[in-house]
Amino acid sequence: MMTMMMVRVILISTYFYSLQFLLQTTTDAFQVTTKSHSSIRRPLTSILLAKPHRPKMLYSPSNDSIHPNNNNIDDDDVTVAESSTRRQLLFSLLASTITTSTTAMIGLKPLVAQAKVALVQEEQVVVATAATASTSVANAFQNASGGKLIIPPLDTRSYEVFTMSNGLKVILCSDTSSNTASAAMNVHVGAASDPDSVPGLAHFNEHMLFLGTRKYPETNSFENFLSANGGSSNAFTDSENTVYYFDMAADDDAKLRQGLDRFGSFFSCPLFTESSTLKELNAIESEHAKNLQSDIFRLYQIEKSRANSQHPYSKFYTGNKATLLENTKRYKIDLRTELIKFWSTYYSADQMAIAVVAPQPIALLKDMVVSALEDVPVNGDRLGIKPEEDWVEKIPPFFPGGLGGSVIPARNSWVQVVPVADIRQLILTWPIVYESVQDKECQFLNKPAYYVSHLLGHEGPASLLSYLKKQGWANGVGASTDADLSDFYTLQMSVQLTQKGLEHVEDVVEAIFSSIRMLREDPWPRYILDEVLQISELEWRFLTPGSPGQYSQSLSQNMLRYPQSLVIAGPRRLALRVSENEWIDSNKPRVGFTSEAQFQDNLKSTLDFASKLTVDNCLFTVVSKSFDGKTDKVEKWYGTKYGVKPLGVGVRNQWLNCRPAHDFGIYFPQPNKFIPDERGLVVKKPVKAIDNINTALTLEERLKPTTPPSLIRNDERWTVYFKQDDKFGEPKAYAVFELLTKDAFSSPRKAALASLYQVSANDRLQEYAYDASLTGLTYDINVLPRGVRLTFGGYNDKLLDFAAYVSKKLSQEVTTLLPDSQEEFERYRDELRRAYAAFDVQQPYSHAIYYTNLLLQPKSFQYTNAEMRVALENVSLEDLTDYVVKIWDSGKVEALLQGNIDEKEALQFVDVIDRTLRFDTMPSKDLPPHLEALQVPLVGPESNPMKISSAEPNSSNKNAAVQVTFQCLDPSEKAHVVVEVLSSIIAEKFYEDLRTKQQLGYIVSCGVKAVSSSRLLSFVVQSSVAPVERLNAEILKFVNNAKNACLDPLSDAEIQAVARALVLKKTDPDKKLASEATRNWNEIATGRLQFDRRQKEAKTLLNITKKDVLEYWDEIVLGIKGGRRMLVSEVIPKSGDASSRTPAKSYKADNKLGIDDVDRYRMDREQKLVTTS
Repeated sequence: MMTMMMVRVILISTYFYSLQFLLQTTTDAFQVTTKSHSSIRRPLTSILLAKPHRPKMLYSPSNDSIHPNNNNIDDDDVTVAESSTRRQLLFSLLASTITTSTTAMIGLKPLVAQAKVALVQEEQVVVATAATASTSVANAFQNASGGKLIIPPLDTRSYEVFTMSNGLKVILCSDTSSNTASAAMNVHVGAASDPDSVPGLAHFNEHMLFLGTRKYPETNSFENFLSANGGSSNAFTDSENTVYYFDMAADDDAKLRQGLDRFGSFFSCPLFTESSTLKELNAIESEHAKNLQSDIFRLYQIEKSRANSQHPYSKFYTGNKATLLENTKRYKIDLRTELIKFWSTYYSADQMAIAVVAPQPIALLKDMVVSALEDVPVNGDRLGIKPEEDWVEKIPPFFPGGLGGSVIPARNSWVQVVPVADIRQLILTWPIVYESVQDKECQFLNKPAYYVSHLLGHEGPASLLSYLKKQGWANGVGASTDADLSDFYTLQMSVQLTQKGLEHVEDVVEAIFSSIRMLREDPWPRYILDEVLQISELEWRFLTPGSPGQYSQSLSQNMLRYPQSLVIAGPRRLALRVSENEWIDSNKPRVGFTSEAQFQDNLKSTLDFASKLTVDNCLFTVVSKSFDGKTDKVEKWYGTKYGVKPLGVGVRNQWLNCRPAHDFGIYFPQPNKFIPDERGLVVKKPVKAIDNINTALTLEERLKPTTPPSLIRNDERWTVYFKQDDKFGEPKAYAVFELLTKDAFSSPRKAALASLYQVSANDRLQEYAYDASLTGLTYDINVLPRGVRLTFGGYNDKLLDFAAYVSKKLSQEVTTLLPDSQEEFERYRDELRRAYAAFDVQQPYSHAIYYTNLLLQPKSFQYTNAEMRVALENVSLEDLTDYVVKIWDSGKVEALLQGNIDEKEALQFVDVIDRTLRFDTMPSKDLPPHLEALQVPLVGPESNPMKISSAEPNSSNKNAAVQVTFQCLDPSEKAHVVVEVLSSIIAEKFYEDLRTKQQLGYIVSCGVKAVSSSRLLSFVVQSSVAPVERLNAEILKFVNNAKNACLDPLSDAEIQAVARALVLKKTDPDKKLASEATRNWNEIATGRLQFDRRQKEAKTLLNITKKDVLEYWDEIVLGIKGGRRMLVSEVIPKSGDASSRTPAKSYKADNKLGIDDVDRYRMDREQKLVTTS
């Protein structure tokens, strides 16, 4: 997987809405994942779809959002969100299959999208002159003593931190409540240490470690082992770190020991075989080909090109065949020798840290880890020498003056970039160079950038964003820390520009510098810092454990970043420095600063930070399609068109002498009225020991269903489910209300109006709701195929009042949430227009999946992207007003209330919402139906399956893609779990064949998806080297041979091992209230009401045999007896090695479709569905 460090998120409404509206799939999304070293991990839609303007802290607080339509969600963890992790998570969102639903409009968007996980732009250019302190800033905290590990108050897990005899640092976490074990190794070297002659070597080295070791020489040995034990692995390369990680079922101590031993051999005895080296070059090239049309990578490299060319940050991190093969041959460099040299030099035990999170006791985990890693060597020649010491304080990262230059000018110039997608964005980046060890420690402990980001990115009244919106110049503003290396980091501001804002971009910049001037010159209200700290500590107080996988990654990274006592607390808390030589030593939540001196210390460091945000220390970037044809330069690695325009003297002076912020109506925010008081944080029902989320449970106990929600009201008007929390001990609650009505989404026109309504309502509520979101109170409105859904969540102290206000605005005062003018209406339409158009530049495999999903759903549940684009252009402000005033007219509400409220309070909540919405009751016969999957035509095993062929809409993308899907209509629990077992067995074999051996493409994946009661087994391949004909043939060849090659050789015991691993996953207890509420709501919304579904499926899994597996393979995939339901979706590029014949838009054949045949096919299948019913 390529360096997540290099992946920057583009804070733009285009991407934001494209994820919500464009790649339209169904519930329970199939996730494209590639094995080991993969850029595509899994969709983490909750993070991306959270509000994009909240400043990003140097830690990630828990994100308790409800995720609809996703029964296998991953808990958001106590995860560090420092730059590398954020980059990894956010890249996986933007670069992977985004599985959202236009039918549901928001699809997998969290029903409660907490603004605290705001979008972040990752890894940008930066910085002024290098530091000149006598002590290297590369060695911050080097003299820190160990200290007692500070853990969150609600975390009752056991920990141990120690250093092995070879210098390898270890942190162990015994989580007795988990079924899963996870380990992550952080090696302190990254792409910044690539030799100048071999760009991409660190990334290539990361790939190679998965391909065999002396102890376990088979190429896919580790992945096959993990696959058999319910596990997976991955890795990412950052600028200065490379992180490897895996997870697996943890019920068998011997298997976990073996897993750690296999993992440990990566770092003690990798093979780097000649054959694997040559083959894996193809994977690197395929990965690079995938990224060529990604604005994330393109913009990132543009910004890196503005760095000092002598500084390693300016390098091309990913590498490709040209840098790794062609150039090395040209200069007579032996690539394998360079790999071994790189590994031997930098992969030294004293530069590594491992984190293991598992249910086993600490003593046993310690024995396993020491045994697995005691042979990791130490490079005595570099003992104690960090890689960054080669450049820190020796090479200035930016603005080098007479010491060097940059490929693209940095200072006093605009860089105008032509994007792939229709992005319109202003980016300002300030380099912050650490001046000394003391300065770096202060930045880490006090986190002054967060306070500044909080104010610059604020969305409330009298904010910068409020002013820009009133001028019609912007749709959003974001501020966040970004690039993060040993000698510098950056602060970045991103403005989502309107067309008018693009025309006034110089004035937009002036408003930003006026806001910064206010921070520097005006007295700060005391409550600003107090509130930020109070909210931070509130999150710390109720921080609960998440999944072992994400947690182990964050721990391993912070082991090499913070002193021992702050490995957990360091990235998650503010104001950690008590005095110059002392930092916090308690996990007790604070309600304010510990002393006036500490307050003044944090204020001073914040003001010092703000003083660095100057015009002359800023990089200015503007991104717009309007620059196409007006630029004169092309970036070397990605072919990005750009131009450089010097700042005019007048413009520079305008910014240097910017007007006071008050002239623009910009002020410090008022006190936040939504911060809960202590009385509102009381947990109403004590947590029972047996139900405590940290309690170890036997398998028998795990198989017992959790207490389901109770039906507390059921009449012609309301169906209300309720569950009071007695398990998580959080003073939070969630309330979901869905008004069932069939008119809100009954045509593409109404779906387009629904989109406009959501954009407008969210925009108009933003100033009121922003303060609430900072404290964890969230709302969401979704117009869905079956009606309108309102969701509220957060600390229950002020939840009802918040929900009542928002509901009243949405239903009774609807016109106040609509555009005031045609100009504002066009601003919203422009956002959506560019969002729908962004569909064209998504990855080809996303397009293949999109067409598959269209053919599996009735038209009223998902309209095509083309239909939505046409409909959007044919609606008016008057149409929107008429639509919105009628949307709440009639229906019936289904609801779930769950959390720290009792039944009386739940019914009171319902009464308040009922009086607010004031809808007429709809007869039950008129209520909209639940989703039912369209049936793929049944064909014999030798007959051609149903196929849809489409041309890749982005003519510059040279990748072909194919998805082959087998549909199982059997609604039984047995059928569902057997499909999962089949996927678990063959997924790794499929990857090994088409990806590792044949090198057909970087994206190779197999997975299971649910559409209503059906299950789909899908195979996906994207390739830049093979056309769809080859991809189709190889997928089918694998499928036809899989029974003999993959299934028949397995014993019943091996089948049971796979099934048991799935049992452990299904019965892993929910770690967060939001997770359990999500599952419960999914059961209600789909009409299944099987609140114990996981336990029933787990019990069924325990009885699955080899005979069952073979029979279902024969029936579903091979169709030996009654035929099979097989659907092929292929996307054909217009040029390149993977291109082939241009597909027609329509075909006469019954089993072949073009994109113009989709409506006809769906109508036919819907009619058959009705007939069958």
